[in-house]
Amino acid sequence: MALALAAVYLFSGCAAKPVPPAFSLYGYQRLAVIPFDNNTQDPALAVALQDEMTSEIVSLNAVPVIEAQQVAAYLKTIPAKASDVPTDQGLRQRIAQHFKCDILLIGSAEGYNEFLKDEAPVRADNGWGFYTDRKVVVTNNAKLMDPASGSLLWFRNKNWGSSWHNTWNPLPVPETVMLPGLLGQFVDMVNLVKYRLDHKVDVEPVAMDENTDGDLIYPQSRAFTGLRQRAIVACAGSMVDDFQGHCGWVPGVRTAGQ
Repeated sequence: MALALAAVYLFSGCAAKPVPPAFSLYGYQRLAVIPFDNNTQDPALAVALQDEMTSEIVSLNAVPVIEAQQVAAYLKTIPAKASDVPTDQGLRQRIAQHFKCDILLIGSAEGYNEFLKDEAPVRADNGWGFYTDRKVVVTNNAKLMDPASGSLLWFRNKNWGSSWHNTWNPLPVPETVMLPGLLGQFVDMVNLVKYRLDHKVDVEPVAMDENTDGDLIYPQSRAFTGLRQRAIVACAGSMVDDFQGHCGWVPGVRTAGQ
């Protein structure tokens, strides 16, 4: 049994001793989440990121959390803007006094990119076809501040998370048809376009290398909706991982070197 546990720790990357969080939220009185800024073309991304981060922080049971919706409601009554919190000491102190919090989470959605691309047709073991590549990349900034002093306690800039899904699309090309050169490439492309027109995934647009100027794909495509959500979870999770101990670390128990 002991050998089995040792093997689990070894293959999970655990050392001989527990590993504390990169930044510990344990011991703080209360954390308030300031509504995230949105610097992307996706109008719902900032809220989705802040809510996912909040949910994951709450699941740690490290510190009581004041959600961004509560802070936003309070800011409307003052009135004040969330974007002023990092630079306005008086505003931070009012938030701290109102919610009795001693740490603030401030963040922003910085990037949202969708990729949709049809690869060139190829002949596989099961016949002719092509791959459609779909990918979503989400980027954000986040930091923890002391509301009293304005000190930066923790930060992650240009943090990102991604999700992708590639699908194989068979083409109706008979095995006996083997056209050489440019003529063969032309027939392949005609078949590819015909397949895309006859087998649309939701209402995805014509394939592109990157969707930066057009309408967002995910509101009309279930495939991209799922990719977007997984990218948000990956992005938020990679940050909240800094607040979580590993390899059996227990809050309140000091390890060697702490």
